[in-house]
Amino acid sequence: MLKKTRNLRLAALGALCAVFFLFAWENVQAVRLGYTIEKLRREIKDLESANTYLKKEIQTSLSPEKLEAEAVKLGMVYPEPGAIVLLDGAQDVKKEGRGWLAKLFRLNKAS
Repeated sequence: MLKKTRNLRLAALGALCAVFFLFAWENVQAVRLGYTIEKLRREIKDLESANTYLKKEIQTSLSPEKLEAEAVKLGMVYPEPGAIVLLDGAQDVKKEGRGWLAKLFRLNKAS
């Protein structure tokens, strides 16, 4: 009987230790996951900041002032007022079709 009581106490102590270690392991995992979540939140915030910065850079790069400055660096100049030649008049385009099929039909009508 004494040996049976002793074995029960050892089993209860072993079960209690197992529960304690399981509880401790669970808390360690929760803390580790908490740190991982915080790290990912910081990373998301950094990426959102970089995305906002890059969108502003794109807008700045495509602004007329920036494009004009880049064109001047490349040696481009404004054309002389008489140097501009319109190839197709806007009035002609409205009256007739613009595509290759419309031109083909006009050629067939002329023949």
